Amino acid sequence: MFRHCVAALTKGITLACMLAPCDETSCERCTLKYQVEEVLEMKNLLIKIRLLSIVVLLAWLCSPVKVFADLQKDFLWAVESNNLTNVAKLLDKGANPNIPNRYSYTPLMIAAQEENEKLAELLLQADIKLDIRNKYGETAIMLASYHGLTEMVRQLYIKGAQINHDGWSPILYAATNGHHRVIQLLLNGGAEVNAPSDNGTTPIMMAARGNHFDAVTLLLDNGADPKIKNENGENALHWAQKHKHKKLAELLTRYATAE
Repeated sequence: MFRHCVAALTKGITLACMLAPCDETSCERCTLKYQVEEVLEMKNLLIKIRLLSIVVLLAWLCSPVKVFADLQKDFLWAVESNNLTNVAKLLDKGANPNIPNRYSYTPLMIAAQEENEKLAELLLQADIKLDIRNKYGETAIMLASYHGLTEMVRQLYIKGAQINHDGWSPILYAATNGHHRVIQLLLNGGAEVNAPSDNGTTPIMMAARGNHFDAVTLLLDNGADPKIKNENGENALHWAQKHKHKKLAELLTRYATAE
């Protein structure tokens, strides 16, 4: 009641008005008071939100998830920088060797792509998955075959990596660059000599395209069919002729004539 009277007096209101109940919705001083209270409440709410944010951040920084994320980041960095000592240490601390980098390459794929057989040997000692594919559909043994890493291909095969599957396969990748030792290893392991890619391309076509005479001869000796055509109607002889590989074209012609 007193504060209502003060409000009235400051405005020069009569005693009768002062004794009347205060209409707080129209009293300017009351309205100001409520506005101040609302501002204070909002300020307190913002302080609480900030404190809560700090608590959440601290909890995240100390959480096992954050610790593992940092461990994994350090592990991939060690792999990509070829720091074998740190790779081994971080594996012992629990780093996951199967998580790919931002380009979808697992550590084992990185080892194959970089032709780093020492890194591959170290990774193969861990609990590693061999047949993970990157965004291009490639596995570690496909990349190792492409780069002619005979010993790495051997170890991956021994560990159980798949060598026969739909689409592009390790023997196609090996034939692309004419790695006849890898081709022989894969054939010994049961690879299909005429394994087609998605568009029907066979290993002997890829070897002929690259003018890899020894690889073509090896494939022929192991039952490759040079007459098989891809979806464009081309066979190994067509590819040898298209790319002007005269010696290979003569070989494939003689082989076709002999049959």
